[in-house]
Amino acid sequence: MFASLAEAQSELPSDPFNRSFNPPVVICFPPVAPPLDWPVAHLTPPVPARLAPPPELAAFVNEPFYAPLSTRLAVKDLDEKLRHRLDAYRVGRSAILDDLEAELAKMRDADAPARQRAFEELARRQAGPIADVEKNAESLREDLLERDYSWNAQREWRLGDAADRGDSPLEIAQVMRAYAFYHRGLLPAQRRLLREISLELSLAGEDAAAAAAAQPFVLFSPELTRVVLPENLPPALAARVADYQTKKSALKKELYDAVFADDSATLAFLLPGGLKSLPETQAGRLAELETLAEEIRRGLAELPAAPPAVEQSPLPPVLTTRIALVRRSRLALQKDTMSAVEEIQRRARAAHMPVQVSYTLDSDGLKFSVMQRRGSHSADASHDVEAIRREMTAVSEDFGRRFAELLNETEAIRRGIAESTGKTARPAIEATLADAVRFVALEESKEAYRDYRTAVFEPGLSPGQRRLLWGRALEKLDLPLPRGDLQPTRRAASW
Repeated sequence: MFASLAEAQSELPSDPFNRSFNPPVVICFPPVAPPLDWPVAHLTPPVPARLAPPPELAAFVNEPFYAPLSTRLAVKDLDEKLRHRLDAYRVGRSAILDDLEAELAKMRDADAPARQRAFEELARRQAGPIADVEKNAESLREDLLERDYSWNAQREWRLGDAADRGDSPLEIAQVMRAYAFYHRGLLPAQRRLLREISLELSLAGEDAAAAAAAQPFVLFSPELTRVVLPENLPPALAARVADYQTKKSALKKELYDAVFADDSATLAFLLPGGLKSLPETQAGRLAELETLAEEIRRGLAELPAAPPAVEQSPLPPVLTTRIALVRRSRLALQKDTMSAVEEIQRRARAAHMPVQVSYTLDSDGLKFSVMQRRGSHSADASHDVEAIRREMTAVSEDFGRRFAELLNETEAIRRGIAESTGKTARPAIEATLADAVRFVALEESKEAYRDYRTAVFEPGLSPGQRRLLWGRALEKLDLPLPRGDLQPTRRAASW
């Protein structure tokens, strides 16, 4: 049992007897990692200033403390001691990764047995430092947790509420993800599996066929990586893959059931067994799963080398280069415009102007509204509104001018496609343009996906090395950081 009531209460996801009445805070969760060799869309819709993800999060997209850190950054409640620890963590992590990437580059042209021996030796040498880094990551997660900032702190519903409607797949996915980042006592591997469960729930279809279409990839190792394995594997290797998936699914089913029961139960932290005992019962099987994943990698490495899949642009180099420039220019325009609007909003807040600015960006331009806040009666309020409206108009006009230039260039590219390919039908031209854009996107992500592929498939690396290398690949992909959401309170009456 617990030594004190305070210790017992620390195990609660939230405090149902002393619910906070503070306004909900913002929580950001990390971006969903794409499948291997999947184009990344960097253009994103505008986000209200309050829900914008802090840019510092980009350095921690694969860390277990991402969500707690996001709130500390958003509410500006991160003291110098924690900042120094985060900086030291990044330095230690980078030192390991730099050493690992140097060895990978050195052995890139060596034969497979030599590479495997070199990587196994490096894995032994880096085992201690990696264990320290992962221990520090979990320690940071614990120390960044703040009770009032927890995802559960103001939630008034639980899974399985008998008097309420049924749980939607999205709500279950949110709870699984929240446990991954906020629940104490879980193994790091269990946190990653919970995020896999959340991903699978969010991609669930109405039936098996729809689910398979939405998720045609194998969730492999490191957790959350998604890959396509070769077809027609040798029977023995195919059996290992099937065994891996079966054992992983069994672990996830136990974890899912335990989290669901824990979230549904009243004072679940006082009950024996359940989620509290699961780390001990699953630890050995989680390690066996990693061993099985390594056997699969070695089996894949023994297969005859398939010709590398080389993406080709359907267009001549000159047109492809123009498409790449338009793509980069559109992203720069979006970032510049959003930064300009955010600066206007920041200055308005700093000057205590009673104005509220909202805006959207789309193919029709920058649409915005500037309104006087309710309840404000300042004599200068109307002047403030007009001043901000003039600034927003200038930003909108600049966006429109630059966007029109990009539209003109895109139309010129379409004419170039027609001339170079002989296609005249608009749908055929659009399909060719889409293929070229995909090629450009993959070219920009080539280095990141090389690290991704190495982390998943290169035999000889340790699980810890794979996780760190994959995390660096995600950073290189420069995934758009998802907007934050306010802590949940009540849920809607229906799905």
